[in-house]
Amino acid sequence: MLKFLIGLPVLGIVVFIHELGHFIAAKLCGVSVESFSIGWGPVLLHKKFGATDYRLSAIPLGGYCGMKGEHAFREAYEKKLPSVPKEEGSLFAAHPFKRILIAFAGPFANLLLAAAALAMISGLGRTYYTTDNRIVPVYRLDSSDQSPARTAGLQIGDRILKINDQKIANFADIQQIIALHPEESLTMLIERGGEQLSMTIRPDLNKKTGAGQVGIYRYVPLEVASVRKDSAADLAGVKAGDRITGIDGTALDNQMALIYFFRDYTQKTALFELIRNGERIELPVNLVRTENGSVDLGLNWTYITVTEKGTDFITSLRQGIVQTGGLMAVTLKSLGLLFKGVSMTEAVAGPVRISSMIGGLAADGFSENVRAGFVNIAEIVAVICVSLFLMNLLPIPILDGGLIFTAFVECIVRRQIPPRILYYLQFVGVAFIAVLFFFALWADILYIMK
Repeated sequence: MLKFLIGLPVLGIVVFIHELGHFIAAKLCGVSVESFSIGWGPVLLHKKFGATDYRLSAIPLGGYCGMKGEHAFREAYEKKLPSVPKEEGSLFAAHPFKRILIAFAGPFANLLLAAAALAMISGLGRTYYTTDNRIVPVYRLDSSDQSPARTAGLQIGDRILKINDQKIANFADIQQIIALHPEESLTMLIERGGEQLSMTIRPDLNKKTGAGQVGIYRYVPLEVASVRKDSAADLAGVKAGDRITGIDGTALDNQMALIYFFRDYTQKTALFELIRNGERIELPVNLVRTENGSVDLGLNWTYITVTEKGTDFITSLRQGIVQTGGLMAVTLKSLGLLFKGVSMTEAVAGPVRISSMIGGLAADGFSENVRAGFVNIAEIVAVICVSLFLMNLLPIPILDGGLIFTAFVECIVRRQIPPRILYYLQFVGVAFIAVLFFFALWADILYIMK
């Protein structure tokens, strides 16, 4: 609930910026804005200035911009009028090109917000934690795994140096490239035993997330960074700086091998083999299990800290624009995956899930430092804004893209679309939004029930 309460205002700002874009464009195009609200639902406060009633409403999820005559086609349809009345200052009295500008201004405002958010990230710089470019194939730990890593013959400890000529510095680079190329052949340059090998791998499509996957884990050496006080390892005498080499005579060299080792382990005490200051020692550890049955040793491992320094103002603006373009390309590709069987309940998220995601990322970031908190928020805001930009431009009635499409048709045919057709188009749009709302609501319910 706390994550939801943190994320809701941020999501509200994203939607509010969208409506503000429509508001400014309508004013510039001579269309009268009858109401402009921060928030939805019951009006708490309102004050009229000129032709616009400015409102503060109860639900802090965005807002709305009510334009004069925007639903006049319904009245024209009910009265069987041949055309929509063109009252001065109304939306349908404006030239079709102006209606296109008004409709486009909302999504464009979101795109500007995305660019600003990414520019802020570039300016602030960021720090994240990852591992080096070594990997652990899932099939080497789980014999039933049939992932692309098995087909390609990847081995534990392989270093991935390049993917499609793109240099790999750490595991985060590997994840990003593979995730963006499901069902596409990738050429990998790997290092194994001092030799370099080239191989081709084709990531599977994860139909729950839409991302590519090849069946690998990050290689995390069993070098102890810290030990939680009063944990099983602490009570056994394990210390920071120790390196675990095996348990009960079984050699182990990475975190995932350790996790898999304890999956079917039934004994209450395990004999750990370690190297401390160059000497080999053995320590019996009394195991503690969590509610889900996994072993909790209380150990933290050593990760790589990657710090990206902040950029100057001009560079930040340029980076914001370039990265927004890249994010648009990725999002378009992700939308295309919906036609390949990606789960709608995973692909579509409602306000509860989105707000919780924002709140969770914000909380994680601020727990580290203020800069990390703002960077986490800015990243998810950029993703949401680009998604809203593209979704709203789909030529579907009731969305901004629907208004743009009908106005564009009027520009071509040089006459107004009959109210009857506009009404039926609107009906189709409402049906589409209802279906989308159902999937978003169902996704939220499943998210809450987890």
